[in-house]
Order: sequence, then structure tokens, then C-alpha cells
Amino acid sequence: MFSRIRYPEKMEAEELDAYLAAGWRCMGQAIYISHFMFFPASGGRHAYSTLPTRLPLDGYAFRKSLRRLWRRNERFFQIEVGAPAVFDPEKERVNKRYAALFPSRAIKDAADMLDNGAGGRAFDTREVKLYHQGRLVAFSFFDLGKDSLYSKQGIYDPAFRSYSPGFFTMLVEIAYGMEKGVKYYYPGYVVPGYPEFDYKHRVGELEYYDLPTGGWKTFRELQPMDVPINRMRQQLLLLQATLRQQGIKSSLLDYRLFDIRFYDNRPFPFLEYPVFLLVSSQSADETCPLAVFDPVQNCFTLLNGRFFGIAVNHLEFAEQLLANSSGLCMQPVAAFNILAEGKSLESALSVLKQFALGKSG
Repeated sequence: MFSRIRYPEKMEAEELDAYLAAGWRCMGQAIYISHFMFFPASGGRHAYSTLPTRLPLDGYAFRKSLRRLWRRNERFFQIEVGAPAVFDPEKERVNKRYAALFPSRAIKDAADMLDNGAGGRAFDTREVKLYHQGRLVAFSFFDLGKDSLYSKQGIYDPAFRSYSPGFFTMLVEIAYGMEKGVKYYYPGYVVPGYPEFDYKHRVGELEYYDLPTGGWKTFRELQPMDVPINRMRQQLLLLQATLRQQGIKSSLLDYRLFDIRFYDNRPFPFLEYPVFLLVSSQSADETCPLAVFDPVQNCFTLLNGRFFGIAVNHLEFAEQLLANSSGLCMQPVAAFNILAEGKSLESALSVLKQFALGKSG
């Protein structure tokens, strides 16, 4: 399960702690998990791993550069923190100014941010407000658990960008969390190989959620092959190279709709891997072999895939993917049945050779 979203009517503080500790994140009044994402700035063509992060607050203190920023900004801004979050006209004004510079990051639906759809709130959502000369210039929203604080969204007037108001609201949240005895501050995810979110490291030594173990590690421990998408690509490329040596054609594809469960709850066996290897087949029963690599179980699974959609011929579409070099699949894929699972590279190769030679079954 790499991607899921839930819409709780109400979540208790301890329950939020448990979800966050398991790598889930808050989005509006929903809670979701997604270990992979596509980003527009990359052309939406490549899947990246998203690593949930947290900052342990036990024994934490701002380092010298952060103390300097705090002293400067607390003289410049008037700070308010901890009130229940509201989206009022003054926040709407700041959000519009922010959206002019960062359209993809601004709040698009305030009701979705602060309402669970039933007129209430799933989370205890609070706010930070920064004023300059009596005028709101920045704000942020955060969710409060018993032992955790999740940083939801920071918005600011770009005219005050030189004061790092967005980052400063994070420091205000951290200080508030420490005052309340919170153990962990969760600033969302970072994306190895995609630096847009690297600013979060400025708060201190973050931990990341390690998908294979289900635990938390420091970023000092992170190696390139510890990043799930890197490990998945590496293993699928090794399988592809081995197939090529046997004269078997295949295509490594990033799968844009791996998170289809976010918005489609029909009881279809959708493929939920962000990258897969499509392998040619001469099987008489029209089997379409797909290979995926599970970074948690550390093994290959071979699936019988089906491409579907309006005016889509399954086998013709598979042949097109094998023939072109786009490296991207934008069509829904279903995994009709498991051909083999828990396989090493050698045993996966053996099974795929049978289909490529038309000797399966």
C-alpha cells in the first residue's frame, strides 16, 4: 500500500500521533500516505520518492543562525500563535499575493483546508500569524496531536520575502510545540533528487521514515539505494539488462496513475507501483507480463497486466509501449492475477523467459 487517503470525521490527538509516526501526512482535514509522487517541474514524467520527515524536540534548541533570525524577526513582526485556525479576509488577501508568485503552493480551497465536509474538523488545527505595523503579512496552519505537531501550510506576502516569513512561521510552530511539551515536529516530506523541499533541513537534524523497516532514521544514515524509487529502478534495470542479453524485449515505464486509489474506489485490481517493467510475451492466452520490485519485501513480483480505457485495445497498447521510448505510461493498468511473487532476479528471469518464448502453462 503505497498510496491511500482517509477522511476521518474526527481524529483524537493520540490517533494523529500514531498516523504521523507511521509515515502518514495531513492534507486539509484528510490524512494520507503517498511514498511516491510526480512533480510538474520535472515535466510530470518521473516518479520520485517522498520521504516523510520529523524533528525530535527532546533536547532541541535553535542553532546560532536560527537564533539570529528569531531575534531579528521578533523585533520586526508581531507574533500570534496557537489560536484555532480560521481563513478570514485578511488571510485571503495574503494568500492572493502569495498565489501571484507561487500559484501551485497557495491555498486553493480554504473550506477543504479547515472543514471535514460535515461542518466540523477532523484535527485540532491551529494557526500562526505574523503582523507588521498592524497588518497581517504571513500565516501558517498546523495540526496538534498529543506528542506531535504537523506543519500544514505557510503563506506570506512576497513583499516581505527577505525576512524569510514562511520559514520563520515554522520556527514559531517549533517553539510553540516545545512550550506544549510536544515530542516531534513534522514538517512534511522531502524528495531526494528534487530540491524544492530541501529548505526543511534548515530547522535541524531531521529524521526520515524508512519504508522498508517502518522506522525512523537520521538523514546522515541515508544512502542512495535506501531511497525506495532508486532501489526499484536499480532492480528493474538489472532485470531489463538480463532480459536484453536473452534477446527479450522490455520497456521500463514510470506509471503516472499508481495513486489511482486516491480518487477511484471501484473494486478493480489497479496496479499501485510507480514504476514497472513491461515484458514482451508470445503467450497464447494473451498474458501481458509486468515485473515490479517491492522495496519492502526486497523481491520481484510478476503480474498479468491489462491496459484499459476508452478506445484502448489492450494488446495494441502494450505493443506501442514496447516500441516507443517515452518511458511513461499514462493509461490505467490492472493487475489481473499474480504470475509469480517473492522472486529473486534469477527466478523472475526464468518465469519471464517462458512467456517470451510462448512456453508458459
